[in-house]
Amino acid sequence: MAGYKFGNKANFGENTTLSGNFQYVFGSGNTNVADYTVVGGLSNGNATTSEHSFVWGSGNLVSGSNTACFGRGNILDGSAGDFNLLVGINNRLMENADYHVIGGYGNSGGCNGGLTYGAQNLNDVDKNGMGYQLVGGSGNTVSGANYGMTTGRSNIAHEDFTHGLQIGESGSSPGGCMGSISTAAGAFAAKGDAQLTTHMVYRGQTTDNTSTAIYIDESSGWAWDIAANDSIIVKATVIGRKAGDAGQSAAYEVIAAFKNQGGTTTIGTTGVTKRVLNEDTGTTNYDATLAANDTDDTFELKVTGDTGHNVNWMAHVEVLKLNVA
Repeated sequence: MAGYKFGNKANFGENTTLSGNFQYVFGSGNTNVADYTVVGGLSNGNATTSEHSFVWGSGNLVSGSNTACFGRGNILDGSAGDFNLLVGINNRLMENADYHVIGGYGNSGGCNGGLTYGAQNLNDVDKNGMGYQLVGGSGNTVSGANYGMTTGRSNIAHEDFTHGLQIGESGSSPGGCMGSISTAAGAFAAKGDAQLTTHMVYRGQTTDNTSTAIYIDESSGWAWDIAANDSIIVKATVIGRKAGDAGQSAAYEVIAAFKNQGGTTTIGTTGVTKRVLNEDTGTTNYDATLAANDTDDTFELKVTGDTGHNVNWMAHVEVLKLNVA
């Protein structure tokens, strides 16, 4: 038995506007002016730029092609990007974001390749136009972080927080900490004023017996910023191994406190506590320590090898931070 056959377009109900090609609209008060689309429900709007899209629910406003939108009061801003999915209530996709998925209530997304879910989160594009950030939980603000994850409640992700994980409540992920994990369990006065950051992987090389600072990704651009009114404890577990020969290696654990008072950064009164975990024969000059850098308001993790030794160094660094004005 042959079924119903519809032509270029079909309008089921009392819809306001239907213009374009191959449109199918169901319900009441819908406006659809895009080609190759399906719109159903109540008072939805589908712009001319949203061809090849599927919109269903109530009060949704859609632009951008190849998009699916389900729920109520969702908005894809004018000139919004393409290949997006919105599910839930009162979510908003900002302009020029592509392949972003938003689900939940009151979320906003503006970066490419993002996933935003939960309630009232912001997952915005970063200063370099990247994104690919996953944001979940409630009330988190991500205005620049990329290639990472922020979840929990009321957290902030720094624009230079990349490839990292921010969890907990009322935290503020530090910049310059690629690949780290930051967690907080509330705050005293400001987000991030009582926070632990772990899993920072420092690395570098030495070829002589000169004390040399190592950093995340071997770049001083990833140095930790000791801000005004910060007191921190730094703990680093360090290992170095010489290339060739017998593969001599040495390992240390170093701990020190630092603070920034009035713009002056200093190390704690007891200096550095160091524990030697291993020193193979032939590593007499090898060493690891921590030092304050008052010029740049940071701490330095320094390692020393030996003359003629090509040594690769790696460290796991964690920072416990307290900020009190």
